[in-house]
Amino acid sequence: MVTRQHRASHQGWRSLVLKSAGFGLALCLAASTSVGSRFLQTPAEAQTGTFPTEADVETYRDTVESVFMTDRGGTTSGGEKSYAACVMCHTWQTSVRFSLETPETDSGWTLEQSRRNLDVVGQLVNTASPNSSRLLLKPLAPQAGGLPHTGGTYWTSTDDPEYGAFLQWIQRLPADQFIPAPQPEVDFEFFRSCVQTVFANPREGQLRCSNCHSSGLIGFAPAPGRGDEWSDEEAQRAYQLISRVITPGNAEQSRFLLKPLHPDGGGAYTHNGPRRWQTRDDPEWQMLAGWVRGEHTGASCPM
Repeated sequence: MVTRQHRASHQGWRSLVLKSAGFGLALCLAASTSVGSRFLQTPAEAQTGTFPTEADVETYRDTVESVFMTDRGGTTSGGEKSYAACVMCHTWQTSVRFSLETPETDSGWTLEQSRRNLDVVGQLVNTASPNSSRLLLKPLAPQAGGLPHTGGTYWTSTDDPEYGAFLQWIQRLPADQFIPAPQPEVDFEFFRSCVQTVFANPREGQLRCSNCHSSGLIGFAPAPGRGDEWSDEEAQRAYQLISRVITPGNAEQSRFLLKPLHPDGGGAYTHNGPRRWQTRDDPEWQMLAGWVRGEHTGASCPM
């Protein structure tokens, strides 16, 4: 089992988060109070054994939450041999699904913070099919069956002790506790005809998405190999890559739609590139959001 010693072993991490996150942390502190309170208990609930009991929260803190503090050898994502601790990115990036509260002390989260964090982590868990939980797949190497993760690969295989501890924790949860709703399928033909063209058509005075996002950990918009048209193979590859930046069924939590959106319009606070859309009312944003929600299919574009 991963112990709480992880939490105590990273003195000074909080100052690093503050330095790297900047004003985004303050925004997270404000936003954290709006996290769903499904797991917050009254004393009466704790006595009746309603999940999560105090013992459930302590098990989560020792087994799962402590790993979020584990030093990976770096302060930013993307290095070949070192990555940032989970807490370095997932406390202030409020536009992602996995957005934890900012720990109040260098040793970690308070008990009440952990209760609220458990609500967030629950969105990444599937107790009906534990191995398919995003909590397991995002840090896992794609070669081992994992999902693309901008923060890098923490586990090269399912034999990693951390992976095993997380899996056992999920398997021991109540079987009907965390069952995500089915995600709609995002249509490939619409992607090829209406979404992919956005990559190559910049707004006035801006760069194409493909200029920065054609490869690497932030790559989801590869440029055509020849000319202005993508081959069938290139289009299929791009369709697979974009899965790392969308959440099917939830446009509001898809980085593909939040990063280029101006913060005043509800977008992410960090994006090294330009802001393509000022508000969610932009027809192009609405079109892409409809595709992510599974509302648009076929080769006919609504704009």
